[in-house]
Amino acid sequence: MLLAGIRTFSFVDYPKKISAVVYTAGCNFRCKWCHNWKIAYSKEYETISEEIILNKLTELKKRLNAVCVTGGEPTIHNNLPKFISKIKNMGYLIKLDTNGTNPDMIMHLIQSDLIDYVAMDIKAKPENYYKLINVPKNYWNKITETIDILRNSNIDYEFRMTYVPGLSTEEDVEFFEEFLLENEKGYITIANSTEIYKIKKKEDLKFKNLIFR
Repeated sequence: MLLAGIRTFSFVDYPKKISAVVYTAGCNFRCKWCHNWKIAYSKEYETISEEIILNKLTELKKRLNAVCVTGGEPTIHNNLPKFISKIKNMGYLIKLDTNGTNPDMIMHLIQSDLIDYVAMDIKAKPENYYKLINVPKNYWNKITETIDILRNSNIDYEFRMTYVPGLSTEEDVEFFEEFLLENEKGYITIANSTEIYKIKKKEDLKFKNLIFR
């Protein structure tokens, strides 16, 4: 595992839980507006050993019962299940943040009872995806596979979109709203400027069925 760090306490990453957050390094997307771009695809990040992460989680278990595994994109790492199983064996609930491009990995994690909650990004409507992720490859078929897996699973999940002024469109938001099934959780966030992507002005958007955060 390429691990980029750990945050020991978070009140926002795991719904209704105080959690630790473990960051994996590397991603198959190149989103310029990503707030974690340094650990996602730059060469500026430093890695941290799995042993240090696990030792810290052992210490935290007296005060926490949940861990969010995020990135980067955690599912690009083949040894992710083995790593998560070590955390799960400590008694933690596990939330996974993902872009949904590795349905086989998601299916394996669910079938192995290794994850309890998934937060999956929907970047845009299918034909606009390449603008947001900054890579030419068409991942939509893989993404829809993951969507179907989550919808047919017994675990908790949510879908979320980051609206990026200058890249996202109102049609993307409309697609996301229509995509959600009744009672599915849909969240939207407005992107902020990063060192490599400057947002000139915020846009006034109206959401019908989405929760802003």
